Amino acid sequence: MSRVSAIVYTSATGFTARYAGLLAEQTGLPLFRLEEADALAPGAPVLYLGWLHAGSVRGLKRALRRFRVEGTCAVGMAPEVDADKLRRDNGLGQAPLFYLRGGYAPDRVRGLDRVLMAGMKRHLAGKSDPQSQAALAAMRQGADWVSADQLGPVLAWLGS
Repeated sequence: MSRVSAIVYTSATGFTARYAGLLAEQTGLPLFRLEEADALAPGAPVLYLGWLHAGSVRGLKRALRRFRVEGTCAVGMAPEVDADKLRRDNGLGQAPLFYLRGGYAPDRVRGLDRVLMAGMKRHLAGKSDPQSQAALAAMRQGADWVSADQLGPVLAWLGS
């Protein structure tokens, strides 16, 4: 078993929270929202899950300041991401990084994010390629790709 003592996460619309819950169920590790992780000692070894926002894993900087993040799961909408770029952009070095496809819930998006996503919808509406049209459909109708099957690599790493 890895040296991780807990799972810590940040979630805006619930998809990251669902993955964190699935991991906690399957591993027996304690689960904490980053904002409520006061029970964990500073420097505790954790697996961190955060949602992607413009290439940034939300809450990761705060988690890195507070805990020893042994591995990171980034949850986003895209079918796949450039993991090397994501790792560099978020200062993860060689620490394990896993990408999990989450979903999009238009009714749960708030504030500035709602404005930004409206602009993204307008941008995608002018494109005709299948990937752009699929993303636009997900933004208009919502989508949910959360699946326990996606956790295989994370669970394998946690078990090593």
